[in-house]
Amino acid sequence: MRRTPYFELHKKFGAKFVPFAGWEMPVQFSSILEEAKTVRSKVGIFDVSHMGRIFIEGPQAEEFLNYLTTNNVKNLSEGEVQYSLILNEKGGTVDDITVYKFSKNRFMVVVNAANREKVLKHTENLKGNFEVSIYDRSGELTQLALQGPEAENLLKDFFPGIEKLNYYTFGEFNGVLISRTGYTGEDGFEIYIPAEGGLKLYKELVERGVKPCGLGARDILRIEAGFPLYGHELNEDMDPREANLSKFIDLQKEFFGKEALLSREPKRKLRGLMLEQRRVAQQGFKVFKGDNLVGEISSGTYSPNLGKSIALAFLDREIKLGETVEVEIRGKRIPAKVVKSRFISNVRKKA
Repeated sequence: MRRTPYFELHKKFGAKFVPFAGWEMPVQFSSILEEAKTVRSKVGIFDVSHMGRIFIEGPQAEEFLNYLTTNNVKNLSEGEVQYSLILNEKGGTVDDITVYKFSKNRFMVVVNAANREKVLKHTENLKGNFEVSIYDRSGELTQLALQGPEAENLLKDFFPGIEKLNYYTFGEFNGVLISRTGYTGEDGFEIYIPAEGGLKLYKELVERGVKPCGLGARDILRIEAGFPLYGHELNEDMDPREANLSKFIDLQKEFFGKEALLSREPKRKLRGLMLEQRRVAQQGFKVFKGDNLVGEISSGTYSPNLGKSIALAFLDREIKLGETVEVEIRGKRIPAKVVKSRFISNVRKKA
């Protein structure tokens, strides 16, 4: 098990740990439900240093990334961030990523922890004759996510000027890379900082009342926002269009996996389910309409911000919003209303 530089600090703050993608990560500090509520109403901080940070540099960096990813990198201005996908030869997803543009010759790609080595190998395999260099700099920086409506007011005391960042943009502040991004649907920032400075910042923010949060709250928040999690709503075999990600796939350009993707026909659509009982629907649980199997749960949780059990599910495309279906939970079928996958209407969407 790998540990981030914040491990001892997490222990000091009372963290409970779980194995995640080869890392020993905090799942909670106090109450998972309370942490999720605090991020929606105030502010919380997450250690996400386990994520991968890969730099693509060289004269053809932009051209190569535009071939590697589904979104159009050429639409990015310097200082902007873009959500995107990397596909395999079957049109399935190698990973979902964010792309940071420093210049036409230099980009950072942030990847999921479990997929870092796979993405590196895939990227190297596709490099071919492109004039680019690929650097894994995951170990050089830590990554903190300060999320919630109070994030800006707190962070601008440490990094004046961050209040000028627009959503899905980034900049350097006192030598620290900060983006206005996140995985909770709330306003907030991701901070890329060497360990020594990161530890100092983390401690000072907690001293100011910021709640340390773990993977449990992070999962609730991203489900409430309808954000996909690799291994649940995305994998090597699934069509990413079924996960409502078509707007991040630019079919007007060429990219690896495009032909295979277009040869497939999306059969299901990711929807939200609002359960009538406080039972948690887990990944793989079946969804029925009458006697017909119409889908499968990809993620489920209890939402403390909605006071309801909610789930993301891949449903047959003929199932419409507002219909009632049933989720089979341990032999019992629980009624659930089909809703949009973004459960909380005022959360921020991916850009």
